[in-house]
Amino acid sequence: MSNTQTFTESSLEIIHFPGSLKRSPSDAFSQLVSEYGIVYVTSVTREGCSGCQEQKPLFEALAAKMVQENARKVKFRRIHVNYQENDKRDSWESKRILGHGAYPTYMVHVKSHVGPLEVYRSVYPSMEELEKHIKDNLELAEFYKLEAEKASP
Repeated sequence: MSNTQTFTESSLEIIHFPGSLKRSPSDAFSQLVSEYGIVYVTSVTREGCSGCQEQKPLFEALAAKMVQENARKVKFRRIHVNYQENDKRDSWESKRILGHGAYPTYMVHVKSHVGPLEVYRSVYPSMEELEKHIKDNLELAEFYKLEAEKASP
């Protein structure tokens, strides 16, 4: 099995942590938030998390809806962290790199001229709240894309 699998039917990319994710926070977010004009939506989940299991189909449905409505303007990912009661190293490492405090955590980013900008973060939000923050930042992502295009020769 590869470290990254893309499920086109749900428009959601799955990244198994640590997999191919870089080991420093700045490198990880630069890797995750790589293009202008896109709102990046990331959920961080782990093995054995009941809240993660409960929200998984809701997040997948939101991803499918938002990608259908805003093709090429949103990108959804789930970073799934390995977790064993007797081996919590990956969970602690994901918290160090991604800066989250609990599972599931949702983050929304856009790329700017100064790098990835986090515009929203929440533990266990409603999907309506998450959708609102995604929609609110479509314009911001487009703004930074246009600024980057103006700045390039």
